[in-house]
Formats: sequence, structure tokens, C-alpha cells
Amino acid sequence: MNVKHTLATLVIAFTASLSAQNFNSRASTTAEQINQMWSRGQAKGEGPVKLKSFPLRLDDIGYIIPLGNMQSGHTTPSDHLYLVPKDAVNQGQGNMRRGAQGRSQPGQGTGVDTRDFSQLYDVIAVADGFIVMLQWRPNPQGGQAKYDPSVFDRAVDLKVFIEHSAHVWSYVDHLIEVDAAIMKQVPGGVQPGQPVNVRIPVKAGQVIGKVGNQTFDFALIDTSTTRKGFIKPEQFLNRDPQKPHVADPFDYIDEPLRGQLIKKDARKVPPFGGRIDYDIDGKLIGNWYEQGTGGYAGLNRRIDYWVGHLSIVYHHLDPKIVVFSIGNYDGRAQQFWVKGNKPDPATIGEKDGVVKYELIYGQLGSSGQVQMRPDGDAVQGVALCQVLPGQKLKFETFPGKSSALVKGFTESARTYER
Repeated sequence: MNVKHTLATLVIAFTASLSAQNFNSRASTTAEQINQMWSRGQAKGEGPVKLKSFPLRLDDIGYIIPLGNMQSGHTTPSDHLYLVPKDAVNQGQGNMRRGAQGRSQPGQGTGVDTRDFSQLYDVIAVADGFIVMLQWRPNPQGGQAKYDPSVFDRAVDLKVFIEHSAHVWSYVDHLIEVDAAIMKQVPGGVQPGQPVNVRIPVKAGQVIGKVGNQTFDFALIDTSTTRKGFIKPEQFLNRDPQKPHVADPFDYIDEPLRGQLIKKDARKVPPFGGRIDYDIDGKLIGNWYEQGTGGYAGLNRRIDYWVGHLSIVYHHLDPKIVVFSIGNYDGRAQQFWVKGNKPDPATIGEKDGVVKYELIYGQLGSSGQVQMRPDGDAVQGVALCQVLPGQKLKFETFPGKSSALVKGFTESARTYER
């Protein structure tokens, strides 16, 4: 999508969660907004909700990547898990594209869809409920990868939201088709663009769609709970209102299935579902947003809304590792580890003044694979941080510089806020 198209079409083109802005006048909290946006205010049923499975059957799961991954444009900790089928591979060649009804769509999109469709996997409902929203997001001109290299060009990219009770929803994202039995109940079908609201009953274990040999997203949202590690959860009212209510799905599954799923989890320490909320008032740790860039939601519905984001948190698999995730580092979003892995940002406050961090490349992949690099200990740049009063942060990066060459802030320093 080129710049001219960005402002005009992003509301319908990028993600269903961007529709949050449509409900601001009717919802004062993120919990109310989710009910209105996803269930049109009709959510019903009491808990507790127990999951009968993950969206892939146990034998079809290769591994699970928990909440909190940061990669390229996922600058703040990711609010969904990733499920990876057992035979998932990344193919370099293009593959046949399948539409929402399962038919091939050879002319859709402008990029090359590299997903491997040689084997398809059932995506199933994790508990009883209602499918309440479907969305087929069109491929932006130039491909989503133009703005976020972690996103593949995809002609067909489907998202399904399921209501399980008056306060619990799940969603799966990046499906290549929705089951035909469900599509028969969708008046007019699903076309690229605006999400379609429906109310279709489903049972736990019922097939709702398909994925190929590809990673896809899964999230569980429970608005009866609110994460405590966001200082200002209202940041998410204009975009992704589910974030303060994202739950750890392992906590909603009974044994022995819970233990069997945890064995496939790339994170080996609790919480096994990962973590996304790290803010501590008065400390460096957590999410920050550059002043004047629109906070978490960004400005003008930009597809690259993360340019003003900064997260100084811990690795999603190894919570001992400090990660700097920067929305605009030398012109693009990047993630780094800290040389020496200290000082701990949870201990840094106003009294510490200007703190200098040397940035190095990470050597642990999103699924736990060790990525040894010959330049692993080489400093790639420096970050200066100063926690200020009033939940503010002075921040500047120095790409390509060593610590000895950085003497202090320059006129390029920026102020961030919660």
C-alpha cells in the first residue's frame, strides 16, 4: 500500500481490531468496546470457560510461541500466541492461493504468497460459543512486508472471532479458508475489506477453517480480568482494546491436556503463556510512546503505527534477558539485547539520571532456537535513557556508535510518555 492509499483505506484493509475507533462514542472502557465491536453488545453466558483444546489438535502442533514476542513491527510485546503446525516450513516459491470458500484465487493480491499449502490442518473451536465476526483482509499494494518485514505478502488472510461467554472470546488469525458449513451461514459471504458480523453457534472441537504449513495467531481474551502491568490501559481504546484483557490460555485448560500442551511450548518457565505487560510507574521498564506520534494507536490510522513505540522489557522465552524494541531505529523497527544484560530497567528511575545501554543482536529465536552470530558481541549502537517526572522518558539512539563515542544527549533526543 503506497502512502496515498494509507490514510484512505487502512480502516478496512489492515485488521479488525482497527475498528475500535468506530466505538469510542459508545464505549468508555476496553471491556465494553470489545463486546460492542466483536459481539455487537450481545455477548452472553456465564463462566468459568474451560478450553477443550488449542486451535490445532494436539498431534498437529509442532510447537507454541507464547505471548510477548517482539519482532520488527511487533514493537510492543505481541498480545497473541503463535501456533506452528508440526510440518510447517517456509517455502521460497509461490503457492496456490485459496479463497474464503476454499477455491483457488490465482488473481488476488499483488505480492507472492509463500505459504506452503501442500498440507492443510484443521483449525478448531477451543470451546463452545458463537462465531461473531469474520474478516478477510486484502493484501495492501506493495504487500504488508513493505511496512513490516515480519509479515508475509498474503492474498487471502482470514481472521475468526468466537464469543465463549459474556466476557470471554478467542480469535485465530491468518487462516487460508473458513469451513464451508460456516460460510453457508454468512449472508453474502466474506469479501476483502470490512469485517462481517455474524452469530453462528459452534461447538468445542468443531472445524472452523484451515491453515497450511504456516504459523498462525491465537489469542484468548477475558474481560473479567485486567492485566496490572499497563499504567494506562486507555492507550488501547483506539486500537487493539483486547490487550489489557489478554489471558494465558494454559490457565483455562485442565490436566492432563494442559501438561501435554506445555511440553510443546517454547517457553519453559511460568507463566507458560508468556507476558505482555511490564510497566512500573517511575521506572524505565515497560512500553513508551514518543510524544506527538499518537500513542499506541499512532496517527491517521497508519499501517506503520508502531514508529513511535518503544518497549524496554524482557525476552518472551527467557525473562532474564533485557530487550530493547524500538519502533524507529535508524529508519526501521528493530530489536536488540543489552551487552552485559544490565542494568535491569525495572530498577532504573529518576534518581539514576542518564543511563547508557550498549545494544547487540539477539541470539535466541522466537521459538527458542539458538542463533549464534560471529558478531554476537559486537555493539551495534547505543541507547541513552533518562526517566523524567510525570511518566516521561528522554530517549535517544546512536546507531553504529560505541559507548565511548556517546557523551550525552543531542538535539535529536526525543521525549516519550506512557
